[in-house]
Amino acid sequence: MSFYTPTLRLRRFTQVTPALLREMGVRGIITDLDDTLAPRNVFLPDEEVTAWVKGLTDAGIPICIVSNNHKKRTEDFATPLTLPCFYEALKPSRKAIFKALDTLQIPADEVALLGDQLFTDMTAAKRCKMKSILVDPVGSYGGWFVHFKRKLEIPLRKKIKYDKE
Repeated sequence: MSFYTPTLRLRRFTQVTPALLREMGVRGIITDLDDTLAPRNVFLPDEEVTAWVKGLTDAGIPICIVSNNHKKRTEDFATPLTLPCFYEALKPSRKAIFKALDTLQIPADEVALLGDQLFTDMTAAKRCKMKSILVDPVGSYGGWFVHFKRKLEIPLRKKIKYDKE
């Protein structure tokens, strides 16, 4: 279980604030896209995502998107936010995470990976020796493979308490 256990568990990405990150010793964020910031069928960032990104970047906290989704989907979402992004990451593979860390120019132990999945996002963070923030998925749960993984995650998620209720 400990390999999948996040540093912090929250309900939504909007609970990740500059004050919370400072408290965690985090200076940068690598975030998943699908079902973390927006449902898979939402192709552009909404006002809530835009305001969240602006709040963090205005506070000097850089953000990079790392998604397992394809190039067009990832870039179409990241471009209006002017965020660097990496696509087809194959998380929990570390390759794209290391590229994002290079882009942020912040040591891994001062960056948190924000995501909605234990087997991809939280595992990738642990493999890269980063802090991790697990949020509940937004929107539908995507295709059959994501649905399958979500079912496997249920017993593990039940054991992880929410922080900052």
